Amino acid sequence: MYFFMRLRAVLGKKGANKMKTLSGVLVVFLLSAFVVSAGYAKPQLYGEAISNRQVTAIKDILADPKGYAGKPVTIEGVIASECPTGCWFYVKAADGSVTIYVDIGKAGLAIPPYQGKKVLVEGIVTTKGTEVMIEGRGVEVL
Repeated sequence: MYFFMRLRAVLGKKGANKMKTLSGVLVVFLLSAFVVSAGYAKPQLYGEAISNRQVTAIKDILADPKGYAGKPVTIEGVIASECPTGCWFYVKAADGSVTIYVDIGKAGLAIPPYQGKKVLVEGIVTTKGTEVMIEGRGVEVL
């Protein structure tokens, strides 16, 4: 603060006004750069890299669980809810119509809280009684 008061005294009133304008432009520039760079955040990967980018619709898996059982799939959606330790979560389809349980704990994985974030998950479709789930091997948070 003292520095700016001394600078104003040296520059006079016109110089101080120019300095305020320059400071304002600099702040706007830095904020703009931050906002733009935030939009280009690198996806976070947990476990194996997603090798199959062809997405299988969650509703298709749920409609034919026996047809997909034991097969590797990649799903895309939003984390609807999550285990506090991050070892399992539910992925909701983009249209919000259906959700599927994803267990990544069996692969020794856990993710931080990402509820509401868009994800790609690669894993094997399994069934337990009437429950259909994916044993995840890789999770990419977009």
